[in-house]
Amino acid sequence: MTRSLFSGLLVLVLAGCALGPGRGGPSAKVIGESQYCGTTSQDSNALYFGNPTEFGNWIDYRSISEFSPSMASPDGVIVVEMGQRPTGGYSVALDKNKTAIENDTLTIGMDWKAPRLDAAVSQALIASCVAIRPPAGEYDKVRVVDQLGNLRGEANITP
Repeated sequence: MTRSLFSGLLVLVLAGCALGPGRGGPSAKVIGESQYCGTTSQDSNALYFGNPTEFGNWIDYRSISEFSPSMASPDGVIVVEMGQRPTGGYSVALDKNKTAIENDTLTIGMDWKAPRLDAAVSQALIASCVAIRPPAGEYDKVRVVDQLGNLRGEANITP
């Protein structure tokens, strides 16, 4: 009896560990990155493309050589744009631990990085972006937040 109880508790504990932060949440995946995504805006943004044709049209319009329409999944593609920046040293990366689906909204956590004030950086305009394969799940809106919880962009998921 004690052995069965102990085994049952062990299974529950291991299952809880397997579903902890970053393991049991939605599995968004980075499928491409570019340092120049062609935006002239300094504002960050989130874009959703429902199929390879829409994604391909955007790629062609922005002349982004690092991306291909074939990267799009059946669930579409989400692009997170950092916005235009005046120097190198800026980057944006997916934070899977802050990515979740709640109340029909996919929240994608991103780690926004900027160069230190005293850093030696290139003097070139950059406009970083990341293409993300959205996770399976029920949601009709995407919110992108940074490591401080600031809203960096939103997009509606259209069928």
